[in-house]
Amino acid sequence: MRPGHRLFSQWRFFVPLLLLVPVLILAGHTLVNAPASEFLMQQLNVQQAPAVRTLHLLNGKTASLSWIFGRDCSSGVRAYLLSAAHDPDAALIGSGWVDPTNGQLIEGENNNCVPGSLSMDSVVRLVHSKGGMAYLTVTMDTDQSWTTQQAAAYIDKATTDAAYIQAIVNTTVQGGYDGVIMDLEGVDLTYPNIQQKFALFNQRVWAALRPLHKPYGIALLHKLSDHDAYYTLNGFENWSLLGRAADFIVIMAVDQAYWTPGPTVSDPWLNQLLAYALHTMPQMLPRIIWELPLYGDTWHQANGGWVFDGDVTFQTSQSILGQLTPAQIDAAATDEQDAYTPHVVYTDASGVKHSLWYLSPQNLYNIVTGFWQTLQMEPQFNNSRLQIAVWWRTTAEPQNFWPLLDKLY
Repeated sequence: MRPGHRLFSQWRFFVPLLLLVPVLILAGHTLVNAPASEFLMQQLNVQQAPAVRTLHLLNGKTASLSWIFGRDCSSGVRAYLLSAAHDPDAALIGSGWVDPTNGQLIEGENNNCVPGSLSMDSVVRLVHSKGGMAYLTVTMDTDQSWTTQQAAAYIDKATTDAAYIQAIVNTTVQGGYDGVIMDLEGVDLTYPNIQQKFALFNQRVWAALRPLHKPYGIALLHKLSDHDAYYTLNGFENWSLLGRAADFIVIMAVDQAYWTPGPTVSDPWLNQLLAYALHTMPQMLPRIIWELPLYGDTWHQANGGWVFDGDVTFQTSQSILGQLTPAQIDAAATDEQDAYTPHVVYTDASGVKHSLWYLSPQNLYNIVTGFWQTLQMEPQFNNSRLQIAVWWRTTAEPQNFWPLLDKLY
C-alpha cells in the first residue's frame, strides 16, 4: 500500500488482466458459491454473535474518522491537528500489518511518526489527548510482501488457531487502542469457502474483543451487487454474513471511476452502495461509517482510449489547473463549476489529452449533505447521525472541508 491509495486502488490496475482470464473467474465463481461444508456452517451458527451492541463509536462533533497512514504519518498528524478540536477520532495504519506466515502483527517498515522509531504509540496518545477514539487498522500488504493466496490461507488458519486472534488482541491492548477495524484486501476468491471462512474469522475477532469493550468494525470494498464489475477483488466478502460479524461496518466509498474518467465519489453511486447495503445488511445501517476520498483522479488518452494514471491530491489538482491556458482546455468536455464533481479535459504541451477530476471542499460537502438527506428517508437509519471516514489525512488535502463539515451538526 502506498500513501494515498488503499490496496483496492492498486489492485484496480490488475483488473484488466484478470478479465482476460475467464477460466479463473469462472472457477472463483464456482468455488465461492459452492455450499460450505456442514462443519463450517455449524461453526458459523455456533459462533453467531448476538445483536449489535450499543457502543459509542466516535467522539467527534461531526462523527468523522480520519485515517492516518504510517508512511505519511508526519504529514497526516499535521493535517489531523488542524481539525482535531471538533474531529478528534482517527484510524491508524502502521501497527497492524499482518504477517500471514505466523499470524503476528508488525509495525510498518516506513512509519515516520517519530524520528528513529516505527512505533505509532505517540499518535494514539495524541488522539486521546484530543478526546478522540483511536482505532487499530488490521491489514496485509498483498501488493508487494504477500500473495492473495497467503491472505486467504491466513484467514483459514485464524478460524481455528486462537494464537492468530490473540495477536490482534495483544496489539490492541498494548497500543492502547480503543477499537479495531479489519481491513484485509487482496484475498484469493477461489480459496474454498472463503466467504464463510472470512465471516467466521471476523466473528472470532469480534468475540475476543467483546470482554474488553473494544468496538470492532470491518472495512468493506465497494460493492453494488453480489457479482459486480469488481468481483475479482471483492468476491471474498459476503456482506450478508459480515453484517453479522462486527459492531460496525466501514464501506469504502472511494475510487468510483476507473475504466473511463469520472468522479472518485458521487451521490448517485453512494445511493447504489446504500441500496446494496439495505439488501444485504439493513440492520447495520445506523452502524455504517461511509469512507469518502479526499483526492481526485486523472487519466490520459492513448490508442483511442483512456488510461488511468492514479490519484491526485487537491493541492496537485489546483497546481495543474493553475498552469493551464484557455487554449489547452477542451471547453465542451470541461465543467469546473459542477457543484459535485468538477473536471477539466486538457491537452498538454506534448499533445497528449488528459482528464482530471477533483473535489473541492464545497464539492465534498455538497455530496455529504445530499447523501445524508437520502439516509434520513430510510426507516432503518432511525434518525442516526451520519458517520463518515476520510481517506486519507495529509497536508495536501482540501483543508477547508472541515469547517464546512462542522456546520452539518
